[in-house]
Amino acid sequence: MNPESIIRKAAAWLLKPVSDNAVFAFFIGGLALLTLLIEVVGLNWKFPRFNLFSIVLDVYLLCVLLCVLPRKARRWGRGIVAVVLYALAVIDAFCVHYFSATIGPEILNVCVETTGRESAEFADKYITPAVLLTGVGAILLWGMLHVGVACSARRWRLGGWPDRLRAAATLMLVAVVAVCMVIAVPSRINLIQMLMVDTVADFDRHISNQTLNTPLNNLLFSIKTRRLANEGLRELTRFQHTVSVDSCSHTLPNIVLVIGESYIKRHSQLYGYVKSTTPLQLQRAADSTLTVFSDVVTPSNLTSTVFKHVFSLHSAADTADWSHFPLFTVLYRKAGYRVSFLTNQFVKTVTQDAFNISGGLFLNDTELSSLQFDERNRQSHRYDMEMLADYHPADTLPDMPRLSIFHLAGQHIDFFKRCPDSLRFFTAKDYSHRVDLNESERQLVADYDNATRYNDMVVDSIMRMFQDKDAVVIYFSDHGEECFDELHRMGRLPQKGFESREAIRSEYEIPFWIWCSAACRNRHPSLYRQIREAASRPFMIDDLPHTLLALAGIHSPYYQPQRDLLSPVYDVHRHRLLGGTFDYDAARSKW
Repeated sequence: MNPESIIRKAAAWLLKPVSDNAVFAFFIGGLALLTLLIEVVGLNWKFPRFNLFSIVLDVYLLCVLLCVLPRKARRWGRGIVAVVLYALAVIDAFCVHYFSATIGPEILNVCVETTGRESAEFADKYITPAVLLTGVGAILLWGMLHVGVACSARRWRLGGWPDRLRAAATLMLVAVVAVCMVIAVPSRINLIQMLMVDTVADFDRHISNQTLNTPLNNLLFSIKTRRLANEGLRELTRFQHTVSVDSCSHTLPNIVLVIGESYIKRHSQLYGYVKSTTPLQLQRAADSTLTVFSDVVTPSNLTSTVFKHVFSLHSAADTADWSHFPLFTVLYRKAGYRVSFLTNQFVKTVTQDAFNISGGLFLNDTELSSLQFDERNRQSHRYDMEMLADYHPADTLPDMPRLSIFHLAGQHIDFFKRCPDSLRFFTAKDYSHRVDLNESERQLVADYDNATRYNDMVVDSIMRMFQDKDAVVIYFSDHGEECFDELHRMGRLPQKGFESREAIRSEYEIPFWIWCSAACRNRHPSLYRQIREAASRPFMIDDLPHTLLALAGIHSPYYQPQRDLLSPVYDVHRHRLLGGTFDYDAARSKW
């Protein structure tokens, strides 16, 4: 047997799974590609070219698994697999069109916890003939074509082709599959490892390297996320019952934490922006009551991850499990502070209790919420200013030391919806000098700056609420955003966003400031001096809980002074790891 014949036979053997399931392979591969295109168009993504290799590999492996079945059972196997994959693709396209999201933990949770009445109301509202005009219709049409071809031509083979053409096609397909295996197999190994891990920390490390974007992979990810989240939630809850406070001097009777959303640092006058987006904060900075910190970053560009780090004494660089660290809100309550939490995003309601992967995971769980908070709001509002009316500190124990947390919608997309019409200040014409932008892009920048100026009014109103009290107000944003600044795009890159200096500047460098009332400056001059002297220190907000413990005078074995921004022994040489892996300080030293 000559070498050419051996190669042909080996190639034919390698392609036998595809040859025996040719119709299935063609249409399931097309389904994966169609689903990916629907996501790219519907969610305004860049086309993820890597997924093409994953699609080819996944289809080949499916065909291999089908060949393991007895021949008589293979048709049933193809049918069952096809029904499952088409159903997931329809659900995914539906979510993309109506909710601007792919299959994810939130969607899975809604499906699990929705009542029969809610399901009926949902179907009545969304499942209408109009849905056929969306990506759902395209997938159903592809499925009908699949059924038609499968019934009329049960098997596609290369056998009827001329020898030379058959040989060329065989070798080409083998080459394609081989290339896809070399490129995509590491990702699939990572996927298997991700699905086998037992801790959230290990899961997070794998997911940062994983390319999903197929409904099946997203479903597997969602199931694993839900299971780990629930296990981590139980472990976190058990641990909070064990944490202790040695003593507390209640140094400051009013500590206020304001958490913004999607705030681009360079769109703030406080940091040199040319537009009048923060005139009220600028005035307070000018009279030295508000101290602006110049070098602060966030550990992630995802709200859920940021909240985990900001509320926990766990560091972004810690390898230990996050659930084995105390929440600073729990320590505050055990120290005798009354804790209020007002949020315009993660509102806890009777019908939606615990699971919200975007932050409500540990904020909305019934037991954990009761361990952390004495009061919280029960409804969200269209605008942040309206939420402030839900704060009623004088109604309960007015003389008790208090921690007040305000979580704003801030500048979250859609920017246009974050500012009332009557308070819009900027228009697209104000950006006519931006010749690199078209009219709609100039309007988006105007909408963002209007949201930023409205945010200025909101945070100033919060400061006025504590004007006559012994209080400090700390403000930071969970992450930044991109709005046609150095990069011609809007939004954030998922998971990482470390591909360029420009992306890091927009998404990870955040505004951070501390305001002190007159009573605070008079009664605690050394604290005020410490704040002023720390303004240029490098800081990452995963260390904020240690500063908050010090401000209250809470003594606990979990407090680390080297991570306290205002401490004289604060570690200014700490390397800040974005996403737990990317060394921001090392990268910046090369810019």
